[in-house]
Parts: sequence; C-alpha cells; structure tokens
Amino acid sequence: MGEHAVVYGKPALLSAINKRLIVTLDAGNSTRSKLSFDEGRVRILTIPKASDRYIRHAVDTVCGLLKKDIPPIDITVRSDIPSGFHLGSSAAVAVAIAGVLYYYLTNSWDLEKINILAYEVEKKMHGNPSGGDNTTVAYGGFVRYQKKSETEKVFEKMPFVFPKSLDHFCLIDTGRPKENTGTMVARVRDMYNGNPEKFNTIFDTNEKQVERMLDALKNNNEEMFIDAIRKGEGTLEDMGVVSGKVIPLIRDIEKAGGGAKILGGGGIKENVGFLLCYTHDMQHINKILRQYGYAVQNIGLGGEGVRIETA
Repeated sequence: MGEHAVVYGKPALLSAINKRLIVTLDAGNSTRSKLSFDEGRVRILTIPKASDRYIRHAVDTVCGLLKKDIPPIDITVRSDIPSGFHLGSSAAVAVAIAGVLYYYLTNSWDLEKINILAYEVEKKMHGNPSGGDNTTVAYGGFVRYQKKSETEKVFEKMPFVFPKSLDHFCLIDTGRPKENTGTMVARVRDMYNGNPEKFNTIFDTNEKQVERMLDALKNNNEEMFIDAIRKGEGTLEDMGVVSGKVIPLIRDIEKAGGGAKILGGGGIKENVGFLLCYTHDMQHINKILRQYGYAVQNIGLGGEGVRIETA
C-alpha cells in the first residue's frame, strides 16, 4: 500500500514475496582477460530472457560507484519474477547484481551499502524512484518506507510475523501493462503539477490506509484490513492509474466480500499486471475470474530478502 504517494514523501507498506531471482557470477573465463569492458568484459545469460542492457547498466553503475575495475566475468540471471508486471523485477535485478558484485569485489557483505548501490541502478529504470522497491527486496519481510527527501529515506522492517489468519492472498494476472512504471510515475507527476491540491488530498487518504493496514496486521483485525485495501485501491483509481478494464473485476471481488488492489505503477490503456487479491472464498473468486478470462496464483507475503546462496 502506498504506490505513487510514496514518491511524494508519504509512507508505504511493502512486502517481499516468495519468488526468487538468482544471479550467478563466474570469473573463471581467463581467455577473455584482454577484452575491454565495452567490448564484452561481461557476458550475460538470462533465464527467462531479460534486458541485457539493464543488467549491463547495473554492472557498470555498481563498478563505477565502487571505483573497481572488473575482470572478465559471466553473469547468469535466473528469475521466477515476470518482468513488466509491477512485482519489482527490476529492483530484484538491481539488488542481486549489486549484491553479487559487492561481495565479489570487496569480499564482504554490507546490506546497507548494497541497497544504496541498487537504488542508483534503479534510477535508470524509473527516473525518480522512491527507493522502496529495492529496500524491500534487499531486507525482505514487511517494510514501512518513507522517502522524506533524496538524502533522507526512513525505513523500518516490521517486527511482526504475518498473521496466519490473514494469509488469504492470491495474485490475479490481468496481463502485462502497456505502460512501464517510469511512464506511470511521470503521468502522476504531470497530473499532480496540474492540480496539487487534489492530489495532496488523495495522498493524505492513501497515507491513512497505510497506517490502518499496519494497525490491522499488528492487531489481527480482518475487517479493518479489508477496508484499508478497498479504500487504498480507491485512492489509486482517483490518481488515474487503474485501467477501466479491471475496475469492474475489483468491484466484483469487493461484492464477494474480499478486496483487491493494483500493485506498483498500474496501467491505464488495458492491463495492470497483477492484482493483489484478499479473499476467503477462492471458489467464488475463480468463478468470477472465469468470466474475465484471468489466471490466478497463490502468493506468500513476508518473504526473505537478498542473501548469499550456498553452492
């Protein structure tokens, strides 16, 4: 909760999920030692196919900030996180690349520094990111994040364990949006500049739902939890970042006693990526989804952040 409003200094509640992206670095290719960086010092393999340009940008950014030259390496990226669906795939790439290079080049592990490096990488993708995505990917669990200024970013990893009684989430795949996150952030910025009073009111309401959701999680209050999801989604619709194609589905889920909201930037032309849906009645939701032709998958919230995998 808190998409878009977080760019304007409001708090957001973010959660890591139980999907992984793994980056492997292999420095054993000595036959390429005379190649310059630009000529191909880094060879990339991605599964499934991802943006080599973004990965190369991540490598270049991290090495530049660390002021380290890099020998010839192979980088392999394997991901369970679909790109372009507002699930934080670019943040996962940024954090994992920053982590593997930091560990390789410094022979140490510093989560705070890795997160700072990943944020600089993310600027390439989103222009003016809040920093919330990379922070959540780095630290995992539930994070309350607030970007008060470019130099003051406050985050708190929530100490509570996600209540099992509220573990009734799924993801609804509405299809990949036509717009990326950067486009949607720019759209909100243009609308904000045209009517700051209206958008400040929307952002204030969104902030209230973030705090209500936190209270509901801490106190295991399902009624408040569902209401916060619905009202938070309402603010996103008021921002103009929810496609009219999926709003009727969201209303049908609410009528069935649940709640649903977009994730990340959203979309306006057709699809919005994944909807996060809360429901006790999966059978009813599946019946609704068949009418719309959308697929659903289970999801676990509060997943682990970046880590070094054992060989």
